[in-house]
Amino acid sequence: MRTYVISVNFQGLHKSNYHDDEFLRLAKSLKVLSVKKSIVLRLSKSDPAFFISKGHLNEINSFISENDIGLILIDNPLTPVQQRNLEKKLLVKVLDRTGLVLEIFGSRAQSREGMLQVELAHLLHQKSRLVRSWTHLERQRGGKGFLGGPGETQIESDRRSLTSKIVNLKNAISKVKKTRGVQRNLRLKNNIPLISFVGYTNAGKSTLFNTFPNKKTKSENRLFSTLDPFLKKCGAPNKEYIISDTVGFIRNLPTSLVIAFRATLEEIIYSDLIIHVVDISDEYADKKAEVVYNTLETLGVDIRNSNKIVEVHNKVDISLRQRASPFLEGLPKDKIFSISAEKNLGLEEFLLGIEQNLYKEVIKENIILDTRETEKIKWLYQNQIVESSELIDSRLKLQLTWDSKQRERFNKNFLEKVL
Repeated sequence: MRTYVISVNFQGLHKSNYHDDEFLRLAKSLKVLSVKKSIVLRLSKSDPAFFISKGHLNEINSFISENDIGLILIDNPLTPVQQRNLEKKLLVKVLDRTGLVLEIFGSRAQSREGMLQVELAHLLHQKSRLVRSWTHLERQRGGKGFLGGPGETQIESDRRSLTSKIVNLKNAISKVKKTRGVQRNLRLKNNIPLISFVGYTNAGKSTLFNTFPNKKTKSENRLFSTLDPFLKKCGAPNKEYIISDTVGFIRNLPTSLVIAFRATLEEIIYSDLIIHVVDISDEYADKKAEVVYNTLETLGVDIRNSNKIVEVHNKVDISLRQRASPFLEGLPKDKIFSISAEKNLGLEEFLLGIEQNLYKEVIKENIILDTRETEKIKWLYQNQIVESSELIDSRLKLQLTWDSKQRERFNKNFLEKVL
């Protein structure tokens, strides 16, 4: 689809160039779009009816007619009335930033869970924009978006129908959430830590994830190349852990997406370690890191008092600057690593750092258990914590080497106080 991309700067409001560049990259990342022109408009204020001024509107209309444009993208939130008026005036589809991001997520989702969450995000967004004479909600393209025109699923214009669909999707997602809860409890019972990779989109999370053995994720130089979460087990037999590659963050992430993807993103909250991957070669790395930390706080992560955050400064091989200080104020130096995931630079130190951060405190101690306490004994041996054992009458004396996390989980699982 031939596309016209519009970014807007309001006079008196400083806006970084990366906002404009990023929006253009978002548009180009959607394969069905062919960007024919991209402009930055400078406005003193937005027009309540059309958002942009009538002079700019006439110029855009002329370009549309001469170049067979089928879509206008505007990097600002539009009210339902503004979007409807623009479509009537220009006779083409119009999407704001939220609409474009939803389209991208819809094109990337592959798992059933991802598709459910994207569809929920679309419906939540549509419900918030129901207005009289809203014509382009007549049909929905297979439940995911606006760009495809008429599709198989009829979208009724009344709020009751949308609410019913939303309730059904939330019920389906709640089942996914319940399954995740069962898996989480099993992981905790087996004393396997979880590490979540987070970062701004295209920071190199998936490339770093793929340096670990086993399952690989898509690693591409495009925004939101990873949408569905990926998990794999790593580490030595007595120091196993699970790593999770999550969807990349972005500024002004649509509220409907945060709500819809909460079941997936909340796994970050339960992580034993959060690896924040930063593209250190990006001139706007500071601003993007701030977006990531703000998003983590929105999800419920206490970044100021969290000792489980680690920063990975990626792409040092192409960076024109060196940075020894963290993006998160107060983060200790032993939680900062400089690497190049693509060139395999600094990965050995990084992997060693993961284990040191997961298993910081090594504790050697003895406990005495009754030989009939088979579940406890089995758990200790399965987790390779037992160094030696000695049978004293009907009791078993075990010499253990473990860390505070393992001891805490043992106590939690069996409500047993370590002697």
